[in-house]
Amino acid sequence: MSALKKRRKEELVEELENERELVQRCQAGELAAYEILYRHFEQPLLRFGLRMLGRQEDAEDALQTTFLKLYRGVANFNFNSKFSTYLFRIMMNVCFDALNKKKEMQTEALTEIEHSYSPGVDLRLQLEDAIKRLPERMKACFVLFAVQGLKQTEVAAILDLNLGTVKAHIFQAKAQLRAILSDI
Repeated sequence: MSALKKRRKEELVEELENERELVQRCQAGELAAYEILYRHFEQPLLRFGLRMLGRQEDAEDALQTTFLKLYRGVANFNFNSKFSTYLFRIMMNVCFDALNKKKEMQTEALTEIEHSYSPGVDLRLQLEDAIKRLPERMKACFVLFAVQGLKQTEVAAILDLNLGTVKAHIFQAKAQLRAILSDI
């Protein structure tokens, strides 16, 4: 890592250590504070959006919409939860909205397509495809937990679900993924 990148990362860590102050600066309309938050959360949110929406362009659009919604609504953040939980919830809602718009735009009924896997196909691509086939809420729980590395309690807070529901969705997602991938 270059010295400049290392210094920027250290600066970012220092500024994020006082998250409350940073969010308060955003609430006061300070654009530099938004930039710090954007730099810190851009990649995790983008990865999450990509897993939820399946296309880089859609994930980037969702990321921009998320930060626009943050800008418009940060005054409503009341520090009762972690800021990352609040931000991921916004992103989750944006992704759900995008998925619902896709469904509305389709003129024909969706039919499930059975995929055949060959041993020569990259396992990672097969896993990505299998994750895309999960139901929306189940996919969201699985991606936040297994891919983003959030705790189940954080996933429950982001999705506004009971902890038991989150655990069930994660368990079912793993079972479905195992079944799909067992044919490889």
